Amino acid sequence: MKNFVKAASFAIIALSANSIFAQTTNLNVNLASIYSIEVTNPTVTILMNTAANFTQGNTTGSLPNHLKVSATGGYKVSVQASSQLTSPANDIIPVNTVVVSTTPGTFSGAAGSVDPGSVATFPANAPALSATAPVQLIASAKGDVRGFNVQYTIPAVSAPVYLNKPAAVYSTLLTYTIVAN
Repeated sequence: MKNFVKAASFAIIALSANSIFAQTTNLNVNLASIYSIEVTNPTVTILMNTAANFTQGNTTGSLPNHLKVSATGGYKVSVQASSQLTSPANDIIPVNTVVVSTTPGTFSGAAGSVDPGSVATFPANAPALSATAPVQLIASAKGDVRGFNVQYTIPAVSAPVYLNKPAAVYSTLLTYTIVAN
């Protein structure tokens, strides 16, 4: 009987001790809307240095993960040129002679995380660059952390525009923008 009383007393003390030391806390996760874009190649060059380039055009080839997008919700990515293609001597080539195409690149989630797959959509035809208005390249109804492959092309139809221009490097600055969709 003494053992039973001792055991019961110990159990009551142990159970009441647990409730005395039980504490709670509120856990908050402060989720912000994030929309960011990174351009991984600061300079891109299309070579126009063979006879074939002036009849068939040329391309940069696909630049893997040239754009890296982080978005917590649906988004749109656009690009706009700051000016026409301009040489150091101020010779001009219309920037709309260059088209831009995009495809999904590599998922940028943490190691071991599951790639949900890209739901991004792209224009059916590669759009021409513009110095007067943004050109939409990517649209997604869902958030993502992903790279996008980009290819800059002077198509064959635009190649003759490059004839009779002084040999030089013609440049413009491209600005990529991401906004909520």
